[in-house]
Amino acid sequence: MDTTRKIYPALPHWVAAIYAILALIVAPWIIYLGISLPTRHLSSHWDLSWVGLDIAIVTLLMLNAYYSYKESKWLVMTATATTTALIIDGWFDIASARPGKDFAIALAMALLIELPLAIITFRIALKLVKREHVITDKPPHEHHHSAK
Repeated sequence: MDTTRKIYPALPHWVAAIYAILALIVAPWIIYLGISLPTRHLSSHWDLSWVGLDIAIVTLLMLNAYYSYKESKWLVMTATATTTALIIDGWFDIASARPGKDFAIALAMALLIELPLAIITFRIALKLVKREHVITDKPPHEHHHSAK
């Protein structure tokens, strides 16, 4: 049972559905990568590296879906980790792509999928942090008792 407080009642319910759908969409991509990537691309276990990163991203998306559904404060953590993983994925896709078509595909995916999703996910995390800040913080004058 999730024992965290539900402090985000205004979070739209579609957020959980979107994360779940994204996780389901990425799962076949992992299978494709596992089948199609070469086992060596200037390093051993090239395919394992990329599949492992994408499995981490799917896991984070599933956690985002779960914590969104539960309206749990833990969504801030997993959404932040998801943002980071998506940026890393986009960066290494571009940095490691071969010139030509591979580079163009990597750049397009980073600019059209990974970076926008990272920005959206970060904005959700930031919104939740700001909401919690408003709920839990007291004005500075209430933190300190003066000795007058």
